[in-house]
Amino acid sequence: MSATVNVLRYSALGLGVVYGAYHRFSLESAFAKQQAAAQWKKEEKLIAEAKSIYQKINTPPKQETPKSQAGSINWEDPNLDFGAVLESLIAKLD
Repeated sequence: MSATVNVLRYSALGLGVVYGAYHRFSLESAFAKQQAAAQWKKEEKLIAEAKSIYQKINTPPKQETPKSQAGSINWEDPNLDFGAVLESLIAKLD
């Protein structure tokens, strides 16, 4: 009877060791995945910040187009706004 008890005792010990090793491996794996995800989010945040700074630095400032004046209308300008020119001429008549 003592041999049977010893076999059961050592079998339980062996199963406990195997289960402990498996559990530790699964915990370490989950922790590594969590750390990798946190590192990835940190890198994405840094990349987005760098993109916004790069865009601020390299975007040329908007240049306001001066309103056309009656005496200085360039009729050969491809961006000439005929509506604005007509409005300025009508306003000049009034």
